[in-house]
Amino acid sequence: MYCGRVIAPRESAPPGFLRLAGHPLRWQLLSELARSDRQVRELKVLTGERQSLVSYHLGQLRAGGLVSMRRSSADRRDAYYRIDLVRCGE
Repeated sequence: MYCGRVIAPRESAPPGFLRLAGHPLRWQLLSELARSDRQVRELKVLTGERQSLVSYHLGQLRAGGLVSMRRSSADRRDAYYRIDLVRCGE
């Protein structure tokens, strides 16, 4: 009879990318941004979600470095979001 101690595998949190991208709406936003840069209002229509919810999740993706935002060069009023494929690849 074996009386030794069984060592349980160390539990660890999933990598940051998975925590961020694992949310269904954030995954949908990343998928849309992989196709093209988009404005919040476009993403709102494509996802069928409220603008405030889309903006919140874009903020989470920006904070995680998976998405960046740029202003239009014409008048700097419109904001366009883009996926950072290099960062996502890391």
